Amino acid sequence: MKKLALLLGALSLVSSVAYAKEVVPAVEEVVVVEEAAPVAAAPALTVTYFGQGLEVDNTSGSNSEGNVGTTHFSNSVGLAYDDWTFDLMARKSWDIDTDEGTHSTGAFRIDLDAWKKVNDNLSVGARWRQEKSMDRYYLRTKYNYGMFSGNIDVAYQSSNDTVGRTANGPRDGYYVEGTPVAVTVGPVTLGYYFKTESNIVTGSEPSTKAGIDHWYRHQLRASMPIYQGEKLNVGVQYAWEFANDIETDGKDADTYTLKHDNNSHILWLNASYAVTENLTVSGYYEYDMFEWEKEGNGKTYVDNEGNATGSKDSDKYYGEFYIGWTYTF
Repeated sequence: MKKLALLLGALSLVSSVAYAKEVVPAVEEVVVVEEAAPVAAAPALTVTYFGQGLEVDNTSGSNSEGNVGTTHFSNSVGLAYDDWTFDLMARKSWDIDTDEGTHSTGAFRIDLDAWKKVNDNLSVGARWRQEKSMDRYYLRTKYNYGMFSGNIDVAYQSSNDTVGRTANGPRDGYYVEGTPVAVTVGPVTLGYYFKTESNIVTGSEPSTKAGIDHWYRHQLRASMPIYQGEKLNVGVQYAWEFANDIETDGKDADTYTLKHDNNSHILWLNASYAVTENLTVSGYYEYDMFEWEKEGNGKTYVDNEGNATGSKDSDKYYGEFYIGWTYTF
């Protein structure tokens, strides 16, 4: 019996040790994996759109434009880099007449634009414009705060005329254009528009004949959509020119007379059609109705922006038609 008791005691001790091993939890080794922080992609220069356009400008009764008008063909491309956008436009011009045919005017235009987004409401930019007769250097801005929006361009124009700014040729000067303030109420946008039709000149006055010293246009503009569909959008804009400030200068300015359009009523009809998700066809037609005003009582007329005949006529209108396409990427 004594041996049996010892044997049972030994078995009990072994059993208790085994049970203790089962209830003691095992310690698992935890492996920590450190993930590398994501690396932001470097900004890249990308193409955002490409387009072409055809514009026809016609002043009634003009002998220099042909009975169809001066026609401009343009190519344009858009680029983006980080929060910068760039636009390049180049165009060539011809005069088209149904009887005389098509003749190159020798005129061209190149626009290079750059815009920097300051925040969601404000952008600033610059433009270089080159034409046959001048170069123009712009500083630009545009904003949009709720119902208020606007834009303004200020530029310095350098004449490429061989006569020079000290004689009777075009003189260097400042150019301003923009809609400083516009208010949108519902579908209608009302704005004040200002433009220097002729540069605010610098340098010497014309030495032997009169020229335009400055020419400011002031307009009230209203625009609104008239149809908005899934693919087709149509809008209209109207402008009333309520003030027109113009002044001539030069040695013989008192012997000259200037006739110019004043209180013009201008109407635009614009439309766009989304052919596909990326391809859009757009266009507009502009019609200007002139009312003429005379400055001075001289017997000779001032050359009105290169159109001396037009400055004498009182029954002219101006029409402008554009159609083009844009493919966005």
